[in-house]
Amino acid sequence: MKFTIPGLRALVPLGIMAVLAGVFTYSVSADSTISIPMPEDIKDKQVTISLRIPPNTEPLKRDQTKPTMTSRRSLIIWNSNPSPKIAKNDEIHDVFKNFLRKGWIKNQTARNIVSMNPMDKYYAVRLLQHITDNVTEIGLAPNFGQVVKRCNLTVSDVEDLRRMIKRFEKDLILFGHNVTKIDKDLLTLQ
Repeated sequence: MKFTIPGLRALVPLGIMAVLAGVFTYSVSADSTISIPMPEDIKDKQVTISLRIPPNTEPLKRDQTKPTMTSRRSLIIWNSNPSPKIAKNDEIHDVFKNFLRKGWIKNQTARNIVSMNPMDKYYAVRLLQHITDNVTEIGLAPNFGQVVKRCNLTVSDVEDLRRMIKRFEKDLILFGHNVTKIDKDLLTLQ
């Protein structure tokens, strides 16, 4: 009968880990050791926490200079008025009223925004998106030539719309519209 010690498979790896931990613990030589006393209620248990500082550790400098900006992109641009008001006498109001009169502004919310005075730039850009979406739908019609002849758009209306798109180009791009594609679609309507 073969004699085996139960748990030998578990004891051997644990023993190896204990030996390695001991080797690594005592191989670290510290320049200084800080002992921190424990609170009074644990003092009778004779417990202390030791922090070993490795050799060649440099102390922190208290008078460090502030880091310099390496690029202009790292500067934060703060806009205190992200949605400025559009002046009451701005030409965009006339363009919007013209498209409202011709029926290109389709939903009630957009119709209410046209009458808003003074109008936020955000609302103006959204209304411009609404109008361009409705106008460029003509290009998707299967009988494009007949639809263009029957719709009440003139060349000056399309030019006004293109001018407003050019004016608010950056804002339209921020809202996810492809301005060059819209401009090409409007050129085909002319």
